[in-house]
Amino acid sequence: MKAIAEQIRLDMQRFSGAGRTWVGVLIFLSAPVIGILLNLVMALTGNDGDDARTALTGLVAGMGIGLIVGLVSGLFVDFSNAAIRLNGLLPITRDHQVFGRYAAVSLLVLVQSCGYAIFYFCVADSFLQGQDHWRATVLFALGLFMSESLLFAVAAPLFYWLEMAKAVIAFLALLGLVPITALVGSWLPFGWGAVWNSIMRFLTSDLWRPVLLGLAVILAADMVSIAISRKVYARKEI
Repeated sequence: MKAIAEQIRLDMQRFSGAGRTWVGVLIFLSAPVIGILLNLVMALTGNDGDDARTALTGLVAGMGIGLIVGLVSGLFVDFSNAAIRLNGLLPITRDHQVFGRYAAVSLLVLVQSCGYAIFYFCVADSFLQGQDHWRATVLFALGLFMSESLLFAVAAPLFYWLEMAKAVIAFLALLGLVPITALVGSWLPFGWGAVWNSIMRFLTSDLWRPVLLGLAVILAADMVSIAISRKVYARKEI
């Protein structure tokens, strides 16, 4: 556990670029904090209509996705420098490096999701009239936590396996498959809308269902991703 904790500290420092763990945490909290400040400015200037708040929510969510992509690049860019890669091997093993890296990212994304929960609860007040604010806030934060966790679970094995430039291309190609698959699925003669609505009604009828399902999906994806990353990294030359 001590070695994994040390790897978490090293990865926090790599991401912050300033040699301070707390700087990385502040960077990841910057998106929801900026969103809260912008929402306050909008309210003071009277430009806080539903459309404006919806646009602000989309902007801040996009910033969060951008941060996870930047985090992946920041953590793995040093793999091109063998001397830097050695700084975590002794007394930290390769398995410690992998587990520590996944733990570091999970902690950062969890902290950011808590910030998003506060942001969404403040911003969504106008267009959640008559709805359960607590439920909507939890689902919004959970959705972002799932999205960013799954992005890293997909990206990490690629960056352990390929060179930086090739890994980025492969990662972007996989991301591009998502809208393409959705577009192709929309052309098929199937009532996707009715099925999706039925699934969402089932999941959101009780708050514990989407929370438990989301955490189970993240855990399963991380377990598979960690297993692949360990196997790939074990074969990588130093």
